[in-house]
Amino acid sequence: MRAFASDLDRTLIYSHRMIEPGAVPEVHLIETLDGKDISYISSYSRKALQQLNNEIFFIPVTTRTIEQYQRITLFQHTIQPEYAVTSNGGHILKDGKVVKGWSDQLKASLETCLSLPVFIRQLEALITGNWVDRIRQADYLFVYLIIRRDQVSREELSALFEWAREQGWQPSLQGRKLYFVPNPVNKWKAVEYLKDELGLSYVYTAGDSLLDYELIKYGDKGFVPSHGEVLESYPNLHKTEAHGMAASDEILLSITEDLSLSKLLSEQNS
Repeated sequence: MRAFASDLDRTLIYSHRMIEPGAVPEVHLIETLDGKDISYISSYSRKALQQLNNEIFFIPVTTRTIEQYQRITLFQHTIQPEYAVTSNGGHILKDGKVVKGWSDQLKASLETCLSLPVFIRQLEALITGNWVDRIRQADYLFVYLIIRRDQVSREELSALFEWAREQGWQPSLQGRKLYFVPNPVNKWKAVEYLKDELGLSYVYTAGDSLLDYELIKYGDKGFVPSHGEVLESYPNLHKTEAHGMAASDEILLSITEDLSLSKLLSEQNS
């Protein structure tokens, strides 16, 4: 059995500011918050995901918390994946409920890292200036900062990144959000757990950020949208030709064609 394990934001779904006029013919609103439109998906991607979810395992893999993931109406109604990975790998959901086996395994791994309260305390002490608007923790697993990028120097960010890595935490800058995630809270490790549990023979993967690197690298076939942040550090990953929302269509078309070819070859050999 095959699966498609993919990041969501800026890979399959997009905010309004990431939608390039004329790049895709039709888009659908799939998330609102406090009366504001938040996320969209292209018409082609929505239909392709519906088809994939019927043929193989489609596994959303997101840094969003459980609550933030559940705001996406597409995956609560139109497409209902049996499994989802949230909180950057911190939780695996099966039919919307947390998989305890994975949670217990992860909890043991986190004992080797600097704890979340200590990390936040030390991080706050290192930050200088007024470029951080808010500091938030997510599902008691990791932390992210809402920042003003134009008011922080590259040197200060580099120093914070280096410090975080020394503590066993992975940094990632995505728009105005600066994430710090303990190494065990890892998207690929959660997907690998599902790969073993479900007996998956082949996993397509996709993602755009540094937090997606291992997901892309260790998938049997990994994709990166050409606008992906991860390409700045790992430019040799397989990237799309298309930019923005059109990259989602390109990724899903490639997987759909690959599955069709595999099915044809299997029928010819049977």
